[in-house]
Order: sequence, then structure tokens, then C-alpha cells
Amino acid sequence: MPPILYLLDGHGLAYRAYFALTAGGTRSNAFQTNSGEPTAGVYGFTSILMRIFQQENPDYLAVVFDKGKSFRHEIYEGYKGTRAKMPDDLRGQVERMREIVDAFNIPRLELENYEADDVLGSVAHWAAEEQGLGVKIITGDKDLLQLVTDRVVVNLAGTKLSEAKDYFPEDVVEKMGVPPEKVVDLKALSGDPSDNIPGVRGIGEKTAVKLLNEYGSLDGIYEHLDEITGRAKSALEAGRESAYMSRELARIVTDLDIKVNLDQARIDHFNPKAVENLFRELEFRSLVEQLNTLVGKMHPQATRSGQMDLFDQAASNLPASEQPGLVKTTIVDTPERLQELAKVLSGAEQIAFDTETNDTDPMRARLVGISLAVDPEHGYYIPLGHQQGEQLTIEEVFKALAGAMTDKNIGKVGHNLKFDYLVLKRAGLTVEPLTFDTMVAEWLINPASRNLGLKNLAWVRLGYEMTRIEELIGKGRGQKTMDQVPIAEAAGYAAADAAICLRLIPQLRDELGSHNAQKLFDTMEMPLVPVLAGMEEVGFSLDTAFFKNFSHELEGKLAEIEARIQTAVGYAFNLNSTQQLSEALFNKLGLEPPDRARKTSSGLYSTAADVLEAMTGQHPVVAWVLEYRELEKLRSTYVDALPLQVNPDTGRVHTSFNQTGTVTGRIASSNPNLQNIPIRTEIGRRVREGFIAQPGWLLMSVDYSQIELRIVAHMSQDEAMLAAFRAGQDIHSTTAAAVHGIDLAEVTPEMRRHAKAINFGLIYGMSAFGLTNATDLTLAEAENFIEAYFKEFPGVKNYLQGIRKQAAQQGYVETLLGRRRYFPNLKSGAPHNIRQREEREAINAPIQGTAADIIKLAMLRLPVEIKKAGLGVRMLLQVHDELIFEVPEDELQQTVKLVQSVMENAYTLSIPIGTEARVGKSWGVMEEV
Repeated sequence: MPPILYLLDGHGLAYRAYFALTAGGTRSNAFQTNSGEPTAGVYGFTSILMRIFQQENPDYLAVVFDKGKSFRHEIYEGYKGTRAKMPDDLRGQVERMREIVDAFNIPRLELENYEADDVLGSVAHWAAEEQGLGVKIITGDKDLLQLVTDRVVVNLAGTKLSEAKDYFPEDVVEKMGVPPEKVVDLKALSGDPSDNIPGVRGIGEKTAVKLLNEYGSLDGIYEHLDEITGRAKSALEAGRESAYMSRELARIVTDLDIKVNLDQARIDHFNPKAVENLFRELEFRSLVEQLNTLVGKMHPQATRSGQMDLFDQAASNLPASEQPGLVKTTIVDTPERLQELAKVLSGAEQIAFDTETNDTDPMRARLVGISLAVDPEHGYYIPLGHQQGEQLTIEEVFKALAGAMTDKNIGKVGHNLKFDYLVLKRAGLTVEPLTFDTMVAEWLINPASRNLGLKNLAWVRLGYEMTRIEELIGKGRGQKTMDQVPIAEAAGYAAADAAICLRLIPQLRDELGSHNAQKLFDTMEMPLVPVLAGMEEVGFSLDTAFFKNFSHELEGKLAEIEARIQTAVGYAFNLNSTQQLSEALFNKLGLEPPDRARKTSSGLYSTAADVLEAMTGQHPVVAWVLEYRELEKLRSTYVDALPLQVNPDTGRVHTSFNQTGTVTGRIASSNPNLQNIPIRTEIGRRVREGFIAQPGWLLMSVDYSQIELRIVAHMSQDEAMLAAFRAGQDIHSTTAAAVHGIDLAEVTPEMRRHAKAINFGLIYGMSAFGLTNATDLTLAEAENFIEAYFKEFPGVKNYLQGIRKQAAQQGYVETLLGRRRYFPNLKSGAPHNIRQREEREAINAPIQGTAADIIKLAMLRLPVEIKKAGLGVRMLLQVHDELIFEVPEDELQQTVKLVQSVMENAYTLSIPIGTEARVGKSWGVMEEV
């Protein structure tokens, strides 16, 4: 078998990759760097290139790109005239693809006045006919099928990049109906809409195939035109000139004087470091891992660039374990070394710390080791809970470290500090002050960052390939816990986690300043870390008997609904099987799928929630299925799951608060998520009844009243809206009265509901079409309603228009406290659907972000005021604009007064901030105070 030359169609693959990765309105930040550079096309192209390297191991490889217009535009001015303009954000990525090709030292071929297809065709012909090579062309363009021969194979991408297929001569016949050499004549007759090649008007593809198979070629058809009858003959007579012009447009040139330097085209002639640097600039971490694998395969003796020897100088005179790694590591496992470490820490300006545990839940985790660093080149590891090896006791370690770790003049830094702070606090050491968390800093600089993990952050910002935890503990069934890892192996990993933070801090601190985020970081986000940790530690009491009974009740309801559905369908089937459900709905019952319904890989229609909701009213079964799913999700997600998450040591449920889990600044909750417990349905609200106060205590909820609309009034300075809030009026009724031109007393519940929908909808960028979905208004009525609304509240309209303009001009918006959210796609040529979504989010970000900032200010102030007042109240949970507390019964009135005062005065707006307080024995049954 001869050596094979792989030829990549750069532009063709760029288009395929770009649209495959941005299809369906993919999140705007899914394929872009932290700086906002779009990367979907270049990532897809590079992934294909790496796949070819790894899986196909080509003998030779070259990449071909287009270079401006071709001679075909001179033949026919309308050539490719119907093709959509290349998206602006993709245009810049093509240059990045050229950089990728150059970094790999791969021949890059392009020729003025000719298309990439012509270069591909000419090089393929040269390689196969003159050099005796096999050729494989990788493309997304079926025009290239005309090049297929017994020596030239075309690999054509399908609808998905993963569905690419090799085309040999017989495959071309199967796909096109004619052999490769007749594909040009086929296009001459039937045309090609994608390239705006006209062909012969009135001759379709089926007719063209039939004619070519009968007469052999375009020339043969016209030579036997008198044998052809009917409309085909008339069309051919009228379209002769167009047919021959179309053939010239469709024919790929194969005789250009262009060759490939085969020595350069060998894929092992590149500098891995140059490629890695470019990957790091583009933030292609996963591809770097593939690159390391590739380099190891080509050059087993090669050293990974990330594993540089950085053992420059020791930070102290302690003996160190000279093991490979990013930092010099000292294992502290004797009293003497512990005392020496204590001296080093006491003289430090800041201390980076990290913990190793046997669990990822800080409320269940047992301390396995502590790592510390005072300079970026040297880390210390104190083993405490490994299953083997010499180790100190926690008591003697904490006694030695306590002085420095609680010294208020020495800052404590790290990554995801809340976890380590809580683990150490539970073990008996409360570390303070917490001054720099690299994860929080990265998030505040770019809330949409995909590099919040330390390993990703170190790679993107410093170029370090840190050891991943899976390399120590494994994956899947064979995964072990950190206490099972030998001390010598854990030490370097742990020490790097602390020391690398010190290397990241200077860069992050500079960017906090340049992104107007330093004040928020120092005065809000960092002080919030121990507050959130304290809330996690307190947890929430659960009535497990309530959940057990509720589960039995739901099981009965589910069985009843299931029986009702199966009776209606006429046979028993698995309601949780999407395939069996689709079969029952669309085939057995014959229901009509909505336009949005798509077929799955099984060939059956989807039964996703949005599909079923669009079918409501066709048959009672649809509503029953939706009800069944709602109850089943409620049972599995909350009713059955929550009791299993009760901590055996505390008897309470402890959620984890994710400070960096949203782009808006709001705090998220997980494991379990207590912020998403359903409240819109009665049965959903009942879940909250299982959250109770301990004996002698009450639960208290204090909720900001319409805080986001108050923020809108303040930001817009709309006089009518400000006046309504100052008068203490119901803003939704006021809006309804203003829009309809009636008195407040005349507002009906339906009018108020429409006004509420628009009040909240507009701050989320809702359009008239969106309002029709949220109400029973027609599109015309919704448009009139919005027009009347803006006439009555012109300040709101001006504000919304100003935010749109500001976001587009500067690429970001800010909250009242200066928190920024970036929207780089509004300044670029991103697809319309992505720009529309970002515009909606840009409208909402300052409003929702300011609400998040205000409640955070209250959360910071409350512990101080509670301690000052000597109260025993404990803050348990934050749910959007609501705070939940557990209060001793005899302190209720004093606590309500204090909490409402702090929350209402957390920040000053042009109008008063109001709160509503409720109290009860359970979260689900509360009364207004």
C-alpha cells in the first residue's frame, strides 16, 4: 500500500465545525476565551486535525485555504451569490486556523484567483499520478466528490462532524447516481443552489442522472438532443449556454503548478512547545492533553513541557523531598520539622493553605493532610490521616500552627477557601483572616470563566500542567480515597495546590483592579466566604417522618395516574421509557406532533417537556403524563432524596453554597439544591413543610419586597414608578391602572396579572411575543400593551435602551455597586440568536446583579449586628431575595426587628427598600409577623 497524503479543506472544515458547535444557540461563552475571543470554528478545526494525527497517523499532511475571489466570478457574476456571508466572528478564526497549521509546521497551501477546491484537486492529481501516493481529502464539501479515483478518497463530513464517511468511486455512484467523473456534468444540468450554479432550468437531479446514464456526458446529451422528447428537450435547448457555463463553474481545476514539500508534510516535524503556547492562548486545555499524548506517541523520550524542574532555591533550611513537580516539597512529619514550619509561618506576610480529605463534602470529610506555602517555589505538606507512614497528631499540629493561622496580621490565601476553612474549623482550627481566594478572584474578573478550577486556571494563566486528582486516586469503580494514597505521592500534589496560588495572585490582583472589581472583592466577596461556611455548618433540620409519609402518598398518586394512562392507551407500558411513551402517543393514539417535535436516533418523536406542553389539549393523556413526570421528579429529587442527605453526625441537612456558581452574582445552592424546591404548585410547596425548626425554636423568613422593580425604578429614575413606590402602592396594580387609564380601584385581577407579567418580563428583556406566552394576550394586544406601558413609564424605556447601547459599545454592564458582566458577542458578528440572547441578559444583569449585591451586604452585616445584640438567631439559607433563619422562640420579636432593619438599610435607593417577615414551625407553613 503506498504512503498516503492527507489534504484538509481548511475553509470547508471551518464552516462545518463552526455551525456544528454553535447550532441551536449554544451558550455564548461555551466557545470563547476569557477575553471574549470566539473559538468555535478554530476549536472544531483543531479537534479534527488532532483526531487525524491520533487515529489515522498519516504519512504526509497539508492544509488548503481559500484566498479571495476566484476566476469563476469573472465567468458568472452571481457565482456563490446566494451563499450567506461568513459570520464576522468566524472570519477572524480562519486566521487563527492558519496559525494552528503554521505552529504544527504543516504545509499551508493557497493560491490567488483559485479556490481551495482547485488547489486540492491539483495537489491530489500531482500526488496520485506523479508521485504514486494515495490521497485522502478531508472536507465538508460534496463538490470534491468529482475528484474520487482508485487512488483519491474523499472523507465527507455528515450533518454531524462525527458522521464523516470515506467515499470511494462506488460510494459516489450510490450517493450521486453517477460516477465521480460525471459529477461535474450532473451539476452542469441540475445546478448547485449552495454555490448559485444555475444549471439548466427545468432539469432536476433525477432527470439529470437519467440523461447522463443514458448518453454518457453533457456533450453526449447535446449530441443526441433530437432523441430526447417533451419538457426535458425544451429545457435543454433553452439552457444550452447555461449548462456549459455551469460546467465550467463546477469543474475543479486539477492542473495547477502547485506541489507539496513532502519532507515538511511529515507530521512529526513540529515544535510541541509552540503548539502548546497557542493552545494555551486559545484556552484549549483538553487539546493540550491530547497533544501530550501525541508527542509521547511520536517521541517517547520527550518531556512534557508542563513538567519543568522548578527546584530553584529552598524557602527554608528544612530537608525536602526531591520529587518531580512544580514546586519544591517538604514533608512535615516530625515534631522538629513542625516547629521549624511554625517559625517560617509566623514570619510570613501571607500563607497559602489547602487541605486533603477523604470526601468532597466538607461536613463529612475527614482531614487527611494540610499543605501550606509562604513563597511560590516551596510548599509544605503535613500528613495527618494517611493509612500508612509516620504522621503527627491533629492536636499537636493545630497547637503549632494556631498562632500564625489565626494571626490577623497575616493574610490567608488559597483556592476555593470555603471548603478548606470549613474542614479545618470542624477539626478545631478556625483560620483567619481569609484575604484572597483565587477562584473567587477569577470569577469576579470574568463571571463566565470556564477556568474556575485551580488546574485549569494554572494552565491558562501560568502555562502549568498540574497533576490532576484522578492521577492519584483513579476513576470509576477503582477510585480510592486520598487517605489511601502514599504520603510521598500526595505531598507534591498537595504542596503545589498551595504554592501555585501564590503565583496566581499577582496576576489576578492586577486584573481585579483593571476590571473595577478590587473593592467588591475585598469588601464583599472575601468577607462573605466565612459567612457562607457558617451557614453550611449550621444546616437545616428535617422531619424525616413527614417525608416518609409524603413518599407513600406520591407513590399512590403515581400508580393511579399510570393506570389511567395505560387504560387510555389500551395496553401496559413503561411510562419512564421515552421510546415506549412516544410509541403510545404518536403511533397508538395517533396524536399530532407539534412543529418543534424532532425525531430521536430511534426514529421516534421526542417526548421532551416542551413537546408535550405544546400538545396539551389534544388528548387527556398528555396532561396526565406531564403530571406524572412532575410528581415523579418531586418524589425522586426531593421527597426520597432529602432524608438520605441528612448528616449522621449533626442530624441536619447541609447544603453547599456556591459563591461562583452564577454569572449574575447570585449565590447558588447544591447537594442538595434548596433554592429550587418547587413553590408554584401546592404539592410542590408541601416539600418545604418537611424543613422544621428544632424544639424551642422557630423558623423565620425575611424576603425583600419587589426588590428588582425597586432597583429598576431607582436606575431609570422614572417619576411615575418612583411615585408609586413612595406612596406604598402595589406596583402591579399601579402599572395596570396607568396602562389602561383607569383608577386603581377599577383594576381587575386579570389586568394586574398582565401588568405583573410585563413588569417582570421587561427586566428580563421580554418581547411582545414573549408576553403572549406569559399571558392570554394576542400578539397585537401584547404590542399595544407594551406601547402603552412605555408611554406611561418613559424613564423605563430610556433606561432599557441605554443599557442595550452601553452593552454593545463597551461590551459589559455594571450593577450599582460596580459588579461587571461581560457580553463580548454584542461587539462582534456572532449569530443573531446569540446576540439576541446576550442583549436580553445584558438588560437583566445590572438589575438582578444589584439585587444579589444588596442581599450580600445584608448577609455580611447581620452576623455583626446579631453578635452585638447577643441574640442566638442562626442564618440558615439564602434563596434569591429571601433569607431563612432559625430563632429561639423567646427572641423572635427582637430578632425580626433587627433583621428587617439590617436588610432594609443594607443599601440606599431613591425609594425605600421593603421587607416581609414570616414565621412558623416549618418552612412551608408560615404566617406574617
